[in-house]
Formats: sequence, C-alpha cells, structure tokens
Amino acid sequence: MFFDGIIINISIMLTGFYFISKLTTSPLDACLSLSKKIQIGLCNGLLCFVLMKFAIPTIHYTFIDLRHIPLVIIACYVGPLPTLITALIISVSRLAISFNDTAVLISMIYGLLGTTLALCSHYVQRSLLYRAILFSMISLVFICSGSFLITQDINKIMKFSVMMTFSSFLGIQFSLMLLKDIKQQKLEMITYQGQAQRDFLTGLLNRRVFDQAMQGVSQSKRGTALLLMDIDHFKHVNDNYGHDAGDKVLKDMARILDSYTASGQKFFRIGGEEFAAILTDFSIPLAQKIAEEIRQKIERNVFNLPNGQQINITISIGISSSEQRYDNNRLSLFQRADLALYQAKSNGRNQTRYMTDTIALTLIPN
Repeated sequence: MFFDGIIINISIMLTGFYFISKLTTSPLDACLSLSKKIQIGLCNGLLCFVLMKFAIPTIHYTFIDLRHIPLVIIACYVGPLPTLITALIISVSRLAISFNDTAVLISMIYGLLGTTLALCSHYVQRSLLYRAILFSMISLVFICSGSFLITQDINKIMKFSVMMTFSSFLGIQFSLMLLKDIKQQKLEMITYQGQAQRDFLTGLLNRRVFDQAMQGVSQSKRGTALLLMDIDHFKHVNDNYGHDAGDKVLKDMARILDSYTASGQKFFRIGGEEFAAILTDFSIPLAQKIAEEIRQKIERNVFNLPNGQQINITISIGISSSEQRYDNNRLSLFQRADLALYQAKSNGRNQTRYMTDTIALTLIPN
C-alpha cells in the first residue's frame, strides 16, 4: 500500500510539473516575469493540495504525502515569490480540510518552511543540485520536527522519518530528471527558432522574418522608414575573386550593418547581395542620415578577402517612409523603396535616394 501510494503521488507530481512548465515557453527560472511567477505559484499550490488529498497511509494510522517537494522544486528553480504563494496555499488548504490543533500546527510548519525556503532561494546562489539537496534536508527537518510535536513516540517518529526521507529522495530525483529534460527541449526549441529566423551566412534576420515584419508595418500607425540596400557590381566580386570572397564580403557587410543596430532598427538579408533595414519611429531626415552614414562607411571600409587581397565596394540605397503617403496608398512602402533603389542604380550607383508616391508614380506606367 505504501509503495502504491508513492507511485501515485510521484505520478501526480510529475504530471503537475509538466503542466506547470507549459505556462511559459521559457525554461523555469528566476528570470520569468512577475505574472508568470504568480501563475506558477498558484498552480504549484494547487498541485500540493491534490497531493494532500492523495496522502499515503503508513503504519499506526499515520499518513504522509509529497506536498513539500513542489515547494522545494519551485524554490530551486523560480525563486521566493512562487515559493511563498505555494506555502500560503498549503497552509490555508490544510486548515480547510480539517480545522483542529494538529491542522493548525501543520499549517504553521509549512508557513515557516515556505518562508525559510524563500529566503534560501534568494540568498543561496549555488548549483541546482546543491540547492535541491539543501532545500530537501531543510524540508525534512521541518516535517520530522512537526511529527515530533504531534506525537512523542520515538519509534513512530523514526519510522515516519525513514519513509518520508525515502519517498522524498524518489520524488526529488524524478522531478529533477523531468524538469531537466523539459528545460533541454525548450532551450533546443529556442535555438531552432532563432536559427530559422536568421540568414545562415550573415546571421542577419532572413527574408521570411522581413516579410512578416513588413506585414506588421503595413498595419501599424507608427512612422516607419524602409532602406533597401544592394551591393554595386557584386557579380564582379564573385567572378574575379571567387564565391568564397563574395561570402566574406557579405559577412563583413552584415557586421557593419550590425554596428548600427539599436532600438527600433532591424537589419535583414533579403536576397543574394540585397539587404534591408526597417527603422521604426524614425523621421525622414533621420532615416536619410542613417542611410548616408551606412553608404559612406561601406565605401571607406577595406574588405579583406580570404586570399589576402583587399578590395573596396560600394552600395546603393533606396529609402521610403510611411510618413508620406499619397494617391490612396497605391504604392506600398516596399515598392517605393525598390523604385528609389532602382533610381540610385540608374543614376550611377553608390548613392542614396528617397522616394515618395508623388515621385514614384511618375516612374511607373499608369
């Protein structure tokens, strides 16, 4: 009966931890938002209540459960706030189940245990395993001390302590194994999602992310500027120096663009030698200033090729802004920037051009 109860308690607990981990796409840690910590604390408290309802019968009408393990685990992983919330729920729910002197004593013990673990969670900054062992030992000391206050039968207390220690060891071990696997899966998913958004060569955001961002821009009322950039005579680099040299130029180009990354700026590689920048909350003059700075920096930069040679390249940039829209928005932000880039290329390259609907409509057939 005892081992059946252990299996049931551990199964309930692992199921609870699985669903708690679903509350956030990030791994359980102290960096979670306040709202997430509160949600985790409430759900963890509910898990403890369920474990209380499935208490394990032992000897001499004594019952044990594993409600302290979620308290230990959440203190190890997430921190003081959800630990205190969990402890409060344990204390209140124990009184709700049966209100008597024993229930009051147990509620006080778990209240003190939760406070102690919350403090330890804040001040003990060691490895997860160290914290798990330490917090488990603290919990067992509190629980076994409470059993001594309830009954002074040393023989019963010793047997109770052995069973509680054994069940705690199993519960903690299986919980850590599960949460370790869940954390690993989440980290891998975050890595894969990041890789799916990045250009494999330059590390800049890729075309798919650019298209999604442009959809958001079209629905936004915030002023947004778009820069379309194209390396001048890039085919000449590939034909004369090889594709390895071309790749090196693209990587160095991305590095230069990255140096301009700030709040409201996103850079993308959207084609072979084509790049783009979305500047959110940028005025037209500021967007033109940034574009010209980028053009000049690329022009002055010396590109070191894999074979040891050094070359210079130039870029052409087309600019458009959502601040100026005419003719019932006939032309999209991208179309205007593309026409501006075409004009920069046609007028000799190595220059920036700003395009509004008024100018652009004169360049395309009706």
